[in-house]
Amino acid sequence: MKYTTKTSRKNGGTSWVFRPPQDVVSAGIVKSQTFRDGRTARVEIPKLLDKIDAFRKGELVSGDIGRLSNLNQIVGHYFKTKHFNSLSPNTQDGYSHNLKRICLTEIYGKEFGSFRIDRVTTPVCTEAYDTWEEDVSTNTANEFSRSLSMIMNYCRSLDIVNNNPVTHVNKRTHESRSTTWTNDQVEKFCDVAFSDFKFRNIGLSVLMAYEWAQRPIDIYTLKWDNIHFDINMVKIRQSKRGATVELPLEEPLTSMLLDQKNDWGFQEYVVPFQRPSDGAYRTFSHASAGVLVRHIKRLSGLPPELRVGDLRKTAINQMIDSEIDHLAIMSVTGHKNVASLNPYVKHNLKAAKSALSRRSKS
Repeated sequence: MKYTTKTSRKNGGTSWVFRPPQDVVSAGIVKSQTFRDGRTARVEIPKLLDKIDAFRKGELVSGDIGRLSNLNQIVGHYFKTKHFNSLSPNTQDGYSHNLKRICLTEIYGKEFGSFRIDRVTTPVCTEAYDTWEEDVSTNTANEFSRSLSMIMNYCRSLDIVNNNPVTHVNKRTHESRSTTWTNDQVEKFCDVAFSDFKFRNIGLSVLMAYEWAQRPIDIYTLKWDNIHFDINMVKIRQSKRGATVELPLEEPLTSMLLDQKNDWGFQEYVVPFQRPSDGAYRTFSHASAGVLVRHIKRLSGLPPELRVGDLRKTAINQMIDSEIDHLAIMSVTGHKNVASLNPYVKHNLKAAKSALSRRSKS
């Protein structure tokens, strides 16, 4: 059989060593294998040779996918790649959720996932976008489009497709969320969370996100190594842009974190999540945190539209309303330029009065 060498083992047995060409191995089509059983070799090696032939004909490009693969197969292959597995757990969860929903979308009477990748055209993607927008929202349609675009760009990198059809879809803009928390709402949430030990970690997460104006994911992944009680400082490397911020550690958070370390110091993460299925400790994901947050909001009588992700925006708005220097705010938020704070600037009567008052005194 092609690419196969029959060798004798020291113990008197026979092995069949399959060594495919390097370009086929590099593409992930097949890999070198040793068979110690002749019957298995005669069955499996022809299958491997068929995959190599398909690769040579252009039917397979990487692993088990090619130009004739459907979207379901492409997505399943992507979930096994090094790139996907190098992403943070929350990013993986987001892509996984979106791509599975995308594949289940009914387009022209059949599931999107069953479309051959070479037939995922701009008209098909436009139909999918319109479906998502009508069934859910413009925001969801745009989010799903970004995930689909990522997959199509991945296919381009493998020469499975020549262009990304999603880039030509006419997308609509959606209104940005304007929901923010009040101090009273944060206090109500924390009062309920800290009254029950099983809610304490999510309560502390919410308080830290609010006090430090950080994204929830960067609080969920905060480690004890990042907290320096000796100099009253916490160092956070932000996951979105890679910026590192150094923030002061002040009361009441200092005492609360010392209590937390006394109870949870045996864990790597400051606010670990204990998975109910097996009791294993993990970082909070958006999904696992969301379950507890919704429960606490109901117990607190808080509006359901409040999200933990709005706490950073709330804190930034409060700093801007307090007329804190933008450069000082950037040292807290990790923004790289002043223009990044523009979405948080509100043109209202209070800001106008302050500006005119300062002008008259100058």
